[in-house]
Amino acid sequence: MPPVTLLYALTIVLPLLATAVAFWAGGWWRRLYVGGARLLLGALMLGGGLYKLSDNHLPGLMGPPMDHAFLAKHSLEIFARFIGVAQLLIGLLLLTGRFALLGALMLVPMWVGIVMLTWSQHWTGTPYLTLGFLILTLGLLLHDYHRLKYVLYPPAQPETIRVVPLRTGPRSLEALWWLGVAVFMGGSLLYPVSLRMMVGTMLAGLLLLLAAGGLLLWRRRTAAAAPGV
Repeated sequence: MPPVTLLYALTIVLPLLATAVAFWAGGWWRRLYVGGARLLLGALMLGGGLYKLSDNHLPGLMGPPMDHAFLAKHSLEIFARFIGVAQLLIGLLLLTGRFALLGALMLVPMWVGIVMLTWSQHWTGTPYLTLGFLILTLGLLLHDYHRLKYVLYPPAQPETIRVVPLRTGPRSLEALWWLGVAVFMGGSLLYPVSLRMMVGTMLAGLLLLLAAGGLLLWRRRTAAAAPGV
Protein backbone atom coordinates (compact mmCIF):
# COMPACT_ATOMS: atom_id res chain seq x y z
CA MET A 1 0.00 0.00 0.00
CA PRO A 2 1.49 3.41 -0.96
CA PRO A 3 2.38 5.66 2.01
CA VAL A 4 -0.21 8.29 1.07
CA THR A 5 -2.96 5.68 0.76
CA LEU A 6 -1.96 4.24 4.12
CA LEU A 7 -2.16 7.70 5.69
CA TYR A 8 -5.66 8.24 4.28
CA ALA A 9 -6.74 4.84 5.60
CA LEU A 10 -5.38 5.64 9.06
CA THR A 11 -7.43 8.86 9.25
CA ILE A 12 -10.52 6.64 9.20
CA VAL A 13 -9.27 3.50 10.95
CA LEU A 14 -7.78 5.27 13.99
CA PRO A 15 -11.00 7.14 14.92
CA LEU A 16 -12.95 3.90 14.47
CA LEU A 17 -10.48 2.05 16.69
CA ALA A 18 -10.50 4.80 19.34
CA THR A 19 -14.30 4.78 19.44
CA ALA A 20 -14.49 1.00 19.71
CA VAL A 21 -11.88 0.83 22.50
CA ALA A 22 -13.48 3.66 24.47
CA PHE A 23 -16.94 2.09 24.45
CA TRP A 24 -15.63 -1.42 25.07
CA ALA A 25 -13.37 -0.46 27.97
CA GLY A 26 -15.66 2.18 29.47
CA GLY A 27 -14.65 3.97 32.66
CA TRP A 28 -11.92 6.58 32.38
CA TRP A 29 -11.09 5.42 28.83
CA ARG A 30 -14.55 6.54 27.73
CA ARG A 31 -14.31 9.78 29.70
CA LEU A 32 -10.92 10.47 28.10
CA TYR A 33 -12.34 9.77 24.65
CA VAL A 34 -15.36 12.04 25.15
CA GLY A 35 -13.33 14.87 26.67
CA GLY A 36 -10.60 14.61 24.04
CA ALA A 37 -13.05 14.41 21.13
CA ARG A 38 -15.02 17.43 22.35
CA LEU A 39 -11.83 19.43 22.83
CA LEU A 40 -10.40 18.49 19.42
CA LEU A 41 -13.61 19.01 17.45
CA GLY A 42 -14.44 22.19 19.32
CA ALA A 43 -10.98 23.63 18.61
CA LEU A 44 -11.29 22.67 14.93
CA MET A 45 -14.65 24.40 14.62
CA LEU A 46 -13.55 27.53 16.47
CA GLY A 47 -10.44 27.79 14.31
CA GLY A 48 -12.34 27.17 11.10
CA GLY A 49 -14.95 29.79 11.99
CA LEU A 50 -12.40 32.43 12.96
CA TYR A 51 -10.43 31.74 9.77
CA LYS A 52 -13.44 32.54 7.59
CA LEU A 53 -14.85 35.45 9.62
CA SER A 54 -11.47 37.25 9.80
CA ASP A 55 -10.76 37.08 6.07
CA ASN A 56 -8.05 34.46 6.77
CA HIS A 57 -6.20 36.72 9.25
CA LEU A 58 -6.78 34.41 12.24
CA PRO A 59 -5.41 30.99 11.28
CA GLY A 60 -7.06 27.89 12.72
CA LEU A 61 -6.38 24.19 12.86
CA MET A 62 -8.72 23.56 9.95
CA GLY A 63 -8.49 26.62 7.74
CA PRO A 64 -9.51 25.65 4.19
CA PRO A 65 -6.97 26.26 1.38
CA MET A 66 -9.01 29.04 -0.19
CA ASP A 67 -9.13 32.78 0.23
CA HIS A 68 -11.85 35.38 -0.23
CA ALA A 69 -10.72 36.09 -3.78
CA PHE A 70 -11.70 32.50 -4.63
CA LEU A 71 -15.00 32.88 -2.77
CA ALA A 72 -15.76 36.19 -4.45
CA LYS A 73 -15.10 34.60 -7.83
CA HIS A 74 -17.81 32.07 -7.09
CA SER A 75 -20.10 34.55 -5.25
CA LEU A 76 -19.76 32.62 -1.99
CA GLU A 77 -18.77 35.38 0.44
CA ILE A 78 -22.10 35.36 2.32
CA PHE A 79 -22.15 31.57 2.37
CA ALA A 80 -18.62 31.48 3.80
CA ARG A 81 -19.60 33.95 6.52
CA PHE A 82 -22.66 31.85 7.38
CA ILE A 83 -20.52 28.71 7.64
CA GLY A 84 -18.00 30.62 9.75
CA VAL A 85 -20.68 31.70 12.25
CA ALA A 86 -22.08 28.16 12.36
CA GLN A 87 -18.64 26.67 12.99
CA LEU A 88 -17.90 29.21 15.71
CA LEU A 89 -21.19 28.44 17.45
CA ILE A 90 -20.68 24.67 17.18
CA GLY A 91 -17.17 24.97 18.60
CA LEU A 92 -18.44 27.04 21.52
CA LEU A 93 -21.22 24.53 22.27
CA LEU A 94 -18.85 21.56 22.14
CA LEU A 95 -16.56 23.13 24.71
CA THR A 96 -19.40 23.51 27.22
CA GLY A 97 -20.56 20.47 29.15
CA ARG A 98 -24.11 21.75 29.16
CA PHE A 99 -24.60 22.12 25.41
CA ALA A 100 -22.01 19.66 24.08
CA LEU A 101 -24.70 17.29 22.79
CA LEU A 102 -26.36 20.08 20.81
CA GLY A 103 -22.98 20.99 19.33
CA ALA A 104 -22.36 17.37 18.31
CA LEU A 105 -25.78 17.17 16.66
CA MET A 106 -25.13 20.34 14.67
CA LEU A 107 -21.68 19.10 13.72
CA VAL A 108 -22.90 16.00 11.87
CA PRO A 109 -24.44 17.87 8.90
CA MET A 110 -21.45 20.22 8.94
CA TRP A 111 -19.01 17.33 8.42
CA VAL A 112 -21.24 15.69 5.81
CA GLY A 113 -21.40 18.97 3.89
CA ILE A 114 -17.61 19.39 4.05
CA VAL A 115 -17.09 15.81 2.84
CA MET A 116 -19.38 16.32 -0.14
CA LEU A 117 -17.88 19.74 -0.97
CA THR A 118 -14.27 18.57 -0.87
CA TRP A 119 -15.11 15.34 -2.67
CA SER A 120 -16.87 17.19 -5.49
CA GLN A 121 -13.94 19.63 -5.72
CA HIS A 122 -11.47 16.68 -5.89
CA TRP A 123 -9.49 17.83 -2.87
CA THR A 124 -6.78 15.32 -2.02
CA GLY A 125 -6.99 13.77 1.44
CA THR A 126 -9.49 16.20 2.98
CA PRO A 127 -12.58 13.98 2.52
CA TYR A 128 -10.81 11.12 4.32
CA LEU A 129 -9.69 13.31 7.21
CA THR A 130 -13.17 14.79 7.54
CA LEU A 131 -14.69 11.31 7.61
CA GLY A 132 -12.46 10.56 10.58
CA PHE A 133 -13.79 13.62 12.38
CA LEU A 134 -17.33 12.57 11.50
CA ILE A 135 -16.68 9.18 13.15
CA LEU A 136 -15.57 10.93 16.34
CA THR A 137 -18.71 13.07 16.26
CA LEU A 138 -20.92 10.01 15.89
CA GLY A 139 -19.06 8.52 18.85
CA LEU A 140 -20.11 11.55 20.92
CA LEU A 141 -23.72 10.97 19.91
CA LEU A 142 -23.44 7.30 20.97
CA HIS A 143 -22.09 8.45 24.31
CA ASP A 144 -25.25 10.54 24.84
CA TYR A 145 -27.63 7.93 23.45
CA HIS A 146 -29.52 7.87 26.74
CA ARG A 147 -30.52 11.48 26.02
CA LEU A 148 -31.08 11.02 22.28
CA LYS A 149 -33.12 7.83 22.45
CA TYR A 150 -36.34 9.75 23.18
CA VAL A 151 -35.96 11.55 19.83
CA LEU A 152 -35.71 8.22 18.00
CA TYR A 153 -38.12 6.28 20.20
CA PRO A 154 -40.71 8.47 21.98
CA PRO A 155 -41.54 7.16 25.47
CA ALA A 156 -44.80 5.34 26.06
CA GLN A 157 -45.57 7.80 28.89
CA PRO A 158 -44.38 11.28 27.83
CA GLU A 159 -45.54 12.78 31.13
CA THR A 160 -42.58 11.09 32.83
CA ILE A 161 -40.29 13.44 30.92
CA ARG A 162 -42.43 16.54 31.32
CA VAL A 163 -42.26 16.40 35.10
CA VAL A 164 -38.44 16.34 35.15
CA PRO A 165 -37.31 19.85 36.18
CA LEU A 166 -34.81 21.77 34.09
CA ARG A 167 -31.36 22.01 35.64
CA THR A 168 -30.36 25.66 35.41
CA GLY A 169 -28.43 28.09 37.52
CA PRO A 170 -29.56 31.33 39.19
CA ARG A 171 -31.15 33.82 36.84
CA SER A 172 -28.33 36.32 37.27
CA LEU A 173 -25.69 33.75 36.22
CA GLU A 174 -27.90 32.49 33.39
CA ALA A 175 -28.24 36.06 32.11
CA LEU A 176 -24.48 36.61 32.43
CA TRP A 177 -23.74 33.40 30.50
CA TRP A 178 -26.10 34.23 27.66
CA LEU A 179 -24.78 37.79 27.55
CA GLY A 180 -21.30 36.31 27.11
CA VAL A 181 -22.54 34.15 24.23
CA ALA A 182 -24.19 37.15 22.55
CA VAL A 183 -21.06 39.33 22.91
CA PHE A 184 -18.78 36.53 21.70
CA MET A 185 -20.89 35.70 18.64
CA GLY A 186 -21.66 39.34 17.88
CA GLY A 187 -17.99 40.22 18.04
CA SER A 188 -17.21 37.60 15.40
CA LEU A 189 -19.10 39.73 12.86
CA LEU A 190 -17.06 42.90 13.47
CA TYR A 191 -14.15 42.19 11.12
CA PRO A 192 -15.51 44.61 8.45
CA VAL A 193 -15.15 47.34 11.10
CA SER A 194 -11.78 46.32 12.54
CA LEU A 195 -9.89 43.11 13.25
CA ARG A 196 -8.80 44.57 16.60
CA MET A 197 -12.42 45.35 17.53
CA MET A 198 -13.47 41.85 16.48
CA VAL A 199 -10.83 40.16 18.64
CA GLY A 200 -11.36 42.51 21.59
CA THR A 201 -15.14 42.06 21.63
CA MET A 202 -14.85 38.28 21.36
CA LEU A 203 -12.35 38.24 24.24
CA ALA A 204 -14.77 40.30 26.33
CA GLY A 205 -17.53 37.78 25.59
CA LEU A 206 -15.19 34.92 26.50
CA LEU A 207 -14.37 36.59 29.84
CA LEU A 208 -18.09 36.90 30.59
CA LEU A 209 -18.57 33.19 29.81
CA LEU A 210 -15.66 32.22 32.04
CA ALA A 211 -16.94 34.44 34.83
CA ALA A 212 -20.43 32.95 34.66
CA GLY A 213 -19.07 29.41 34.54
CA GLY A 214 -16.65 30.03 37.40
CA LEU A 215 -19.30 31.60 39.61
CA LEU A 216 -21.71 28.76 38.92
CA LEU A 217 -19.05 26.15 39.74
CA TRP A 218 -18.13 27.99 42.95
CA ARG A 219 -21.79 28.18 43.97
CA ARG A 220 -22.29 24.45 43.46
CA ARG A 221 -19.15 23.54 45.39
CA THR A 222 -20.13 25.85 48.21
CA ALA A 223 -23.60 24.33 48.39
CA ALA A 224 -22.17 20.79 48.33
CA ALA A 225 -19.72 21.58 51.13
CA ALA A 226 -22.32 23.20 53.35
CA PRO A 227 -23.16 21.28 56.58
CA GLY A 228 -26.07 18.93 56.25
CA VAL A 229 -25.80 18.70 52.44
